[in-house]
Amino acid sequence: MEGSQPAASTSKLQDVSDLTEVLVSGTSIQSSTITLNRPGSKSYLSRLTSFSLQELYTEPTTLQTQSHHLTSSLTSLTHTSYPTFLSLHQTTTALTNSLESLASSLSSLLDSSLPALEESATNWKDRTEEVLRERGRAKVVLDQHDKIRDLLDIPLLIDACVRNGYFAEALSLASHAKALSSSTSFQDKSPPLILQSVLSEVHNSVTQMLLSLLATLYEPNRKLPALWKAVNFLRKMDGFGPSSPFASPASRSKIQVYLSSEDIVSNEEEISSEEQIALAFLIGRETCLKSTLETCGSDVTRLTKDTERILDDREKEDLARYLKNYIDAWREGAYDIITQYTTIFLERSSATLPSRSGSGQTPVTASSSLQQEQELLRLHSLITTYASHAFNNHLLPILAPALPKLSLSLLPSLLTQLTYCSTAFARMGADFRAVLSLIFADAILQVVTSDLRFAASKWDFRLQKATGSPKDASSVTTSSSSITRRQVVTPPSKWLVTPTAAASPPTPPAATTTAATGTPSPQPTKGPAHIPPQMLASYPPLAEHTNSLLGVFNNLRLLAPVSILPDLIEVVHGVLAQGGDSLLAYLQAYASNLALLNTNAAVTEDELERRRKERRIARAVGEVYFGIFVPFVERALVEGVYSSTTPVKENGRDRKLISQIQQWDQLKAGALKEQETS
Repeated sequence: MEGSQPAASTSKLQDVSDLTEVLVSGTSIQSSTITLNRPGSKSYLSRLTSFSLQELYTEPTTLQTQSHHLTSSLTSLTHTSYPTFLSLHQTTTALTNSLESLASSLSSLLDSSLPALEESATNWKDRTEEVLRERGRAKVVLDQHDKIRDLLDIPLLIDACVRNGYFAEALSLASHAKALSSSTSFQDKSPPLILQSVLSEVHNSVTQMLLSLLATLYEPNRKLPALWKAVNFLRKMDGFGPSSPFASPASRSKIQVYLSSEDIVSNEEEISSEEQIALAFLIGRETCLKSTLETCGSDVTRLTKDTERILDDREKEDLARYLKNYIDAWREGAYDIITQYTTIFLERSSATLPSRSGSGQTPVTASSSLQQEQELLRLHSLITTYASHAFNNHLLPILAPALPKLSLSLLPSLLTQLTYCSTAFARMGADFRAVLSLIFADAILQVVTSDLRFAASKWDFRLQKATGSPKDASSVTTSSSSITRRQVVTPPSKWLVTPTAAASPPTPPAATTTAATGTPSPQPTKGPAHIPPQMLASYPPLAEHTNSLLGVFNNLRLLAPVSILPDLIEVVHGVLAQGGDSLLAYLQAYASNLALLNTNAAVTEDELERRRKERRIARAVGEVYFGIFVPFVERALVEGVYSSTTPVKENGRDRKLISQIQQWDQLKAGALKEQETS
């Protein structure tokens, strides 16, 4: 046994997992399993595998000894160092709590705070980028403040220039703004919004300038310099060109232009801007002329609107004064318009028209020259058309109804005024004297006709009053059997003849009438055509009637158009026939009255003598009227007024007048035949 040696220690087992499983399977305590799986337990088990058997037997005792030693040491240590353990426990507990709080805070930081911070940082970046851009733009605006201010002041300056009439400066500012928009820096992109806004305001200001210039054409009392200035600026602005706000589609299209006096203009021509400006000029000045004439024309229209109304002498004088004022206003207005148009458009166009006499013109130059000539022709046609329009629409409608309402004594002064006016217009190619002759001839004919008929109506009234009943030509016959009752007829001696001539009423010498022609034969001795025969003075009513007619002829002598002589002769014949009809009715009524008186049985000699005297007076009145008065009135018109040496032909008299002369011959040979004394 002595020679026996303990067995050598085996090698240390590195992997003790199988041993751990054997030990774990032998116990059901879960804590033992956890303890054996610790790294220190595995190291101890690995060391146990290197022990010998003896060492293994002694190992529990060793472990127990060490355990008792450690227990006593710990007990001693606990008794001696228990304050330290308590402090350590508190510290450990505090540390553990702190670490747990730190872990919770770190988890909260990682889970919520850091993502929120990241999101806030992102949002901050987005917000700050916009602010930075705004600040960058503000910085640019601040750096370019002076230039931007100058740019924004352009519309205000243009408005101020337009209000104060500085149109050239306004156009320069507008051109500057357009030049800025067409800069090379904006060729590939649109201009900035601020520049577009400024251009829009500039366009509105230029439009207001156009309206202001056009309004100048509509302002009354504007003289040539102001109109010249307005038209020149309209030309510079191309006021009716394709780029103008007033350009219409029709102005860009080709329309047909007709000129009555020229055939060299092609059928299709494009209306130029110059023509449209000229038309706008005429329209504006026409409006001013209308407003001027409305004031003067209202007084004339007030007196002439009722065509049937007969004016008294004072109203006729007022109407003549109103017409003179109207003619003066029309002459001044129309003459100014024509002269202004000629100066502004025609003289300029003639001055700028190139000469075609040179032979070195190119086809392009020749074509341009032809277009300018055609444009000048159309400008001429505009003013000639307007001159006709001004005469036909402003003067004629006033003269036509007003002239016939005036007296003959007022017409010559109006004709003289219009003749001077026409002479002034004739220098510009707008002579209207030929039209005046027609208007005044017609007016004079109407006035003379009215005056003659008025004079005839007074003569008729006196005859009807002397007859004792209204005249009814259809009921008057030469037969006494048609008179059913006696009329109260005033004897001729009471009113037709002067008392001194009643005993022997004057009659034409050997005055007999031919029934076939109704003309006196032989003719009495002719006196001056403008002096009435002295014989008419013995018959006051007939002399008054003669004076009335001669008064009309004397007024006619101041203004006697030759063209109306045939019509006047016809009117005079009608008046004479009307007066003769009334005279025949009176004489027939008186003859019938005498016939009824002759049926009485007892008549004294004095009564018979009185009846013979009345019959002689009635016979003498008829002979004087048809033998002296009628030829004299005809001669007074033809020879006294018109100085015509051609007498009125026998077959030129009115048929009714010839018929009345024939009736007078029958009445004279019948009921008014002188009876012989017994």
